Amino acid sequence: MANRYSQAASEHISRGIIFMILAVFCFALMDVAMKQLAGHMSSMQVAFFRGATSLPFVLVWIIMNNRLHRIKPNRWQLHLLRGAVSILFLFLTVITLRELPLANAYAIFFVAPLIITLLSVPLLKEKVGVHRYSAVAVGFIGVLVMLNPNAMGFLSYGVITGLAATLGYSIVMILVRIMHRTEYSESLMFFFVLSLTIGCGFFAMFDWRPVTLADMPWLFALGVSGAIAQYLLTEAYRLAPPSVLSSFEYTAMIWALLLGYWLWGEWPGAGVLVGAAIVIASGIYISHREARRKQH
Repeated sequence: MANRYSQAASEHISRGIIFMILAVFCFALMDVAMKQLAGHMSSMQVAFFRGATSLPFVLVWIIMNNRLHRIKPNRWQLHLLRGAVSILFLFLTVITLRELPLANAYAIFFVAPLIITLLSVPLLKEKVGVHRYSAVAVGFIGVLVMLNPNAMGFLSYGVITGLAATLGYSIVMILVRIMHRTEYSESLMFFFVLSLTIGCGFFAMFDWRPVTLADMPWLFALGVSGAIAQYLLTEAYRLAPPSVLSSFEYTAMIWALLLGYWLWGEWPGAGVLVGAAIVIASGIYISHREARRKQH
């Protein structure tokens, strides 16, 4: 009997890992669509479409699962704060995707776990031991390697917006951790896309550019990939623990390399790849130490 339960748990974890990898792939497709649209649309306009194209799918999923009552916010002030920061970080993300090769942008975005670890001390009152601090220090050495002038360049526009976007994303993730204490996942998901739709839509009006027939497939891909990715991510975390899944988020770099090369002929230099590898290794180690901390 014990073996049967153990086998069932193992199958759930395996399915969770598969769902996680597929979710990361769908998010990469979503970023490809945003990068493509950012070539001729304003950044805030693309950010608006990120929310507007996903909102119907999110609503349908919530209604079909009879969870509409779960979207009621308990701490609306935190929803407003998260929405405001999300608008800013997604706007900066779109600029970064437009300015940098896809893999370079992802290499910068992978700095987020390092920043979240540092922010968790003052904002979440978490204790970070010498192991995780050491991993953060090594990770920032990786940042210096991939952002050196021969690789990406410290002061390029795309690098600056990428680092700012990563900081914004990290703050949003800290807010999500706080909000999970009182809010349902459905509420967090719904108000995230709603804030993007309303907030980015308002700012996009000041620099709205024509939407052509050629944009329609990319807009469709943006909405569908984002919705599927969110569903797969939810299912992955339902089937497997975060400590197992977190490392598989870094498969995004594989998709970024393949899609960037296939669609735009992009290939990062050795400095970017080496630096990204150091940052990824540091992020995986931080996740490992976080999992061990929660077990004790």
